[in-house]
Amino acid sequence: MRAAMALDKWARPKPGAHGLRRGAWYPVVNEMGSTAMIVLDVQKNNVAVPRDMLVLSEVRPSMWTVVEWQDTQRGAQRAIEENHGLTYVVCPACQSRADMAPADTPHLRCAHCNGAYTVDWENVG
Repeated sequence: MRAAMALDKWARPKPGAHGLRRGAWYPVVNEMGSTAMIVLDVQKNNVAVPRDMLVLSEVRPSMWTVVEWQDTQRGAQRAIEENHGLTYVVCPACQSRADMAPADTPHLRCAHCNGAYTVDWENVG
């Protein structure tokens, strides 16, 4: 279990942040003062990531993240091999990936955790 913090924050990697799952939100453990690094809880391990490689949120995300890969990007082939294609969504609660829904689908239910969440079509990651 992660140590309690005065203010919970969350971070999602921007495209190009290697070593983190695109679309997944991670709890912020420490912002390391005024430095450019932020420490994230990644599967119960502390991982320092440059601040400019992250999207930050003051509240726990509650919407599916839409992830789009270009076929030339590193990681695109793995997404295809895992049968997700170049575009898929990531659950805000359990980080499971799901096949892309039609663009007019406002909500999806996660097959892994059974949570139902809105799809964030405005902020494709």
